[in-house]
Amino acid sequence: MKRGGILLLVIVFLILILSVAAYFVLSGTFTLGGGAAAETPAPELSTIVVLAQPVARDDLIVDAALEEIPYPPDKITASMFRTKAEVADIYYARYPLVQGQPLTRELTSERPGVLQEGSEVAKTIPPGMTAISLPISRLGAVGFALRDGDRVNVIITTSFVELDTSFQSQTPNYTAGVIGTGFLPEQLPVLTMTISSGGEASAYGRAELEPTLNQAVYVIPSESQRPRLVSQMILQNIQVLHLGAFNLTGDQTAVAGSSTEDAAPVEGEEPPPPPVPEIVTLIVSPQDAVSLTYLLYSKANITLALRSPDDPNLIDTESVTLQYLISQYNVALPAKLPFGLNPRIDVVGESAEEAQP
Repeated sequence: MKRGGILLLVIVFLILILSVAAYFVLSGTFTLGGGAAAETPAPELSTIVVLAQPVARDDLIVDAALEEIPYPPDKITASMFRTKAEVADIYYARYPLVQGQPLTRELTSERPGVLQEGSEVAKTIPPGMTAISLPISRLGAVGFALRDGDRVNVIITTSFVELDTSFQSQTPNYTAGVIGTGFLPEQLPVLTMTISSGGEASAYGRAELEPTLNQAVYVIPSESQRPRLVSQMILQNIQVLHLGAFNLTGDQTAVAGSSTEDAAPVEGEEPPPPPVPEIVTLIVSPQDAVSLTYLLYSKANITLALRSPDDPNLIDTESVTLQYLISQYNVALPAKLPFGLNPRIDVVGESAEEAQP
């Protein structure tokens, strides 16, 4: 009995020791090797932007409508916004948004109305601006080097003539003869008007004193009035919306006739040349659109000058006339010599064969 009691005490003591050891192991105080267990650090949280209040579609998302909340970094996607500064007063709601909704780039847009009906082209025009199309030529469009998104300067060239303000006709006026019979007593004056042919012979001229004979002569113009040419840059840093015509169906950003889905050329045959663009569409202010429309219907020549994409500078330019060219570039007027070229050259640029009769 005495040995059995001792054995019982040993068993109870071992059970007590194992219970205490199991408690420390399960509670994390000690590892099974007897050392202290390392504490697990709390995960670091990042932030995402959620809506603090509902936002209607096409409304500007303001700072008061946003809130930053902690969020596990491994759950954050590339489309989520991390700070309010990335969104506030920059983006618009693409859809109606509810309170507490995480904000992603798919839910926002840089301009309102992107989901409205209408052409996709109209949705790319910034608010307050308009698009207008102009006819172009190879020389007037930098050899067709323009592409969508380029920046250009708009230069116009037109001519002016003098007008009779009453008739609104080009001067000089034509003349007519008036013959009077004089005034007879108790009768109304009688006047007779003779109308000339109306050609160059009846053009209104002026009287000049001929120095050799010292006699007054009446001179008339030898030709019609020559228009006076002027060129000026009227618009700068204008964005090209599209070069060429838009498709009536399908992708409106593609030039009509230049689809890559066209049939491949038959082997051995030359591929057809790309279509030549006839118009260009620019993004301008409403007032500039009206001005360009006036110039277009007044048959002014419009030239586009291509700009560098990294050049935001605007430069004041002077209108160029014949007098400007002579004075600015120091052009000397040719003297009247007792000899000249043979054969005569009346038009600059003609070859010798073309100048000969």
